[in-house]
Amino acid sequence: MTRRDFAKGVASAGLLAAAGRLAAQSHEPTGVAELDLRQSEIDAVTPQDFAAYCSLEPGAAGAEALSAAVSRFPVLGRLEAAFDKVFREAKDTVVTDANRPAVWYLYNMGLIVKTPKTMFSIDLHHRRAEEFAPFLDFALITHNHNDHYTERFKVAMDRGEHKPVVNNFFDNYGVRDRKYGGYTRAKSKTFRFGDVTIITGLCDHNSYLIDYTTPFEVQVGDFTLYHSGDCCSHEKLGVTRRPDLWVFHPYCGMDPVKGAVETVRPKKAVIAHLQELGHAKGRYRWTYRDGMRAKARLEAAEFPSVMPLWGERLDCPT
Repeated sequence: MTRRDFAKGVASAGLLAAAGRLAAQSHEPTGVAELDLRQSEIDAVTPQDFAAYCSLEPGAAGAEALSAAVSRFPVLGRLEAAFDKVFREAKDTVVTDANRPAVWYLYNMGLIVKTPKTMFSIDLHHRRAEEFAPFLDFALITHNHNDHYTERFKVAMDRGEHKPVVNNFFDNYGVRDRKYGGYTRAKSKTFRFGDVTIITGLCDHNSYLIDYTTPFEVQVGDFTLYHSGDCCSHEKLGVTRRPDLWVFHPYCGMDPVKGAVETVRPKKAVIAHLQELGHAKGRYRWTYRDGMRAKARLEAAEFPSVMPLWGERLDCPT
């Protein structure tokens, strides 16, 4: 597909305006041509290429191989740059308003969240994710698929730093404090760490992975973040108060408009999980055009929506 064909298709679907709004939200020029360039870079990477990149040794030991990988696949350089940006900004940012945490989108569905008292991650997946472990107070993982966490990060948090990793596949939810009780398939549990309250749920990933995914409702002051992971249906979603941000997968079987209208009612929807490099092109890997289509549908239903790029800080509604 040429850039002209891409632009024509986007315009015919009524999505050119959405691309313009995306450009205004980004720290880089991200109009249709830029998204087309990024898409071509992404499409060049196979799951095998991405697995090889993820397996590179950290630090100086893997520097030469990393340089070769980035030279061959520029999108991997973007992913490294996104990590560097979020890592630097998360450490340097001082949050003073309990109702306005800082939220960064790192990769796939990964978030870094910083409040006045805590810093934590949700579904953090990156070759270098474990570098965050010393700086995080806890981590949340929606489900046991390796595009939502890395083994090195899990080990660094749980065994190295002895910090909570809240999920539905560790014993005791990954929380060492016995007050939370043992591991169960309970529909809902509530955890409190510092100034953060987390309310869990359970939902289906697909027709056979039933109650496989744990959505997290995260409350900080008056702010609420709802991360529904790879939930395939809106019927099992549930929030106790209206989220400021709803991070979701728009192509896992759930109709995001029904989810927004009937269940979540977010102040802002965050479209995630499009560019999963561990999935093959055309097979559980979606395009920016797919994301803009979902964005346009949500906005037509009067739900403000964003499709963040890797490394962006999300604006929280006031």
